[in-house]
Amino acid sequence: MDNRLVTRLQNDYPMFEFVASDKARWSPTEQKIYYTNDDIQTLHELGHAISGHSEYRQDIELLQIERAAWDKAQELAPAYELKINDDTIEQALDTYRDWLHQRSRCPKCGQTGLQNADTLNYHCPNCQRAWRATAGKNTRLKRLSI
Repeated sequence: MDNRLVTRLQNDYPMFEFVASDKARWSPTEQKIYYTNDDIQTLHELGHAISGHSEYRQDIELLQIERAAWDKAQELAPAYELKINDDTIEQALDTYRDWLHQRSRCPKCGQTGLQNADTLNYHCPNCQRAWRATAGKNTRLKRLSI
């Protein structure tokens, strides 16, 4: 793995620790950026770190912070001789949009439900079913009626 980008990033952002991993991610509690050999994804995770992203409550907030991290990565890219095109960003955001859509689908009738800002549960305006969804994007999605 070529670590030239990571070496530069470590020098430019010494407040963050960069750790080689099989999955790229930002850990706000550890102040660590876990990176793979994908330079674009590494810049995206740095975008989260620089933006101070720590957690989100509602599903819509996830899309907002993902977009902000991509915008920051796109802003930083020229300084590291990289280019992040809009298609790459939209494809990445589509994975979140698809996941969030699946979470919001009513387990009874399949219509799109609404997330309650207080409880974070969902409610179907069509059939009145209420449910909660498992949280992890990388875990099996379960929608449990309540």
